Parts: sequence; structure tokens; C-alpha cells
Amino acid sequence: MPKKTRDARTTDIGVRIGRNIKIARTRLGLTQSQIAEKLDVENVTISRIETGAQLPSIDRLGEIAKLLQVSLSSLVADTSKTEAFGDLLGEVVKDLPLREKEFVYGFAVNYAQHWRAGKKK
Repeated sequence: MPKKTRDARTTDIGVRIGRNIKIARTRLGLTQSQIAEKLDVENVTISRIETGAQLPSIDRLGEIAKLLQVSLSSLVADTSKTEAFGDLLGEVVKDLPLREKEFVYGFAVNYAQHWRAGKKK
């Protein structure tokens, strides 16, 4: 039987999703074993997902997102593309109290203005 091959796009997506899962998992201080146990899968499955060797189904990805307390879109976001940063920043501050969200937003606005003013010189 011929070996299954993947195109580069599938591999890139798998690596991106795996990286984002690992970031979210480690942010919560969880191990691959803990995630595997909660999802009722083998440890190797989580390892393969995180390395991009295995793509989870959309249903499984949704379960992982819920478990890691992040949005599905944050798991598929391409952090190498600047458009993703707005969504990712929103994900980071979503659980903060309103006052703290306002502080982060104000800081970002002030920093952007400061950076632009320095760039014009």
C-alpha cells in the first residue's frame, strides 16, 4: 500500500495548530498527559498533534479549545501574520476585568502613537 503524503499547506497548518495548542497548554501549566486524560486519548496523540504530525478533527479541535480555555480561532491563528495579533490580543485579555482591559487598550494606543511619532522623525 502506498505511503500517505501530505502537501506543504497541510503540514504548515498542522504545525501552526500544534504550536498554538502547546502555547495554550503550557500557559495553563498542563502536561500533555493531563490533556490526553481529559480528552480520553493516548499521550502520543497529543504529542503528534503538537508536533503537527497529526491533524485533529474539527470536533476534537473544539474540545481542545474548550479544555484550554481559548477560542477555536486562536488555535488556528497564524501568528506570523500581523492580522492575527488583534484576535490574539483579544484572547489574552478576554478574562480580565473591564478596568484592566481598558488599561491594556490604552497602553496599546499610547505605544502605537509613540512608535509612530518616533518613526516620523
